[in-house]
Amino acid sequence: MSELQPVRFTDPFNGPIEIGLRALVVLTEAFPAAYSLQRLVISDYLVVHSDDADGPQGLHPQTPGRSGELFVRRESLQRGLLLYQSRGLIERRYEPDGIMFAATEASAAFVDVLESQYVSDLRLRSEWFISRFHELADKELHDFVKERLGNWGAEFEFESVLWEELP
Repeated sequence: MSELQPVRFTDPFNGPIEIGLRALVVLTEAFPAAYSLQRLVISDYLVVHSDDADGPQGLHPQTPGRSGELFVRRESLQRGLLLYQSRGLIERRYEPDGIMFAATEASAAFVDVLESQYVSDLRLRSEWFISRFHELADKELHDFVKERLGNWGAEFEFESVLWEELP
């Protein structure tokens, strides 16, 4: 007799392939700049929910408690970055401020061949994110999100490792 295996549900928009692709598009738009993991976590949230930051309509619906997404993206994002890095589309840089990620010379050509409406919308929101937040230091971006998070329906305290104090 075979044992029943539990059914595993996955979120089709926040797995390593999808979240890594969103990071790749943001990094491609920011090229040649390199971003920290912290900035990429925040950029992913703001690109997906750009309407939370007075930007264009978000890529995903405004679900209650969506600000909690910030706390669950980190692991998937790290796996997604590794995936795209293994394909030569993202590079990891060791800089004085820590580990940074950047698009490579091949990134733009790869993104250019993706023709779905989702990717087109993602590129527009990534351009908006870069134009709106690129000049902010990581700490300033962190403070912006921390200040606005309460307005986005957060139901938790800032005690996660995600929100460790930045220098």
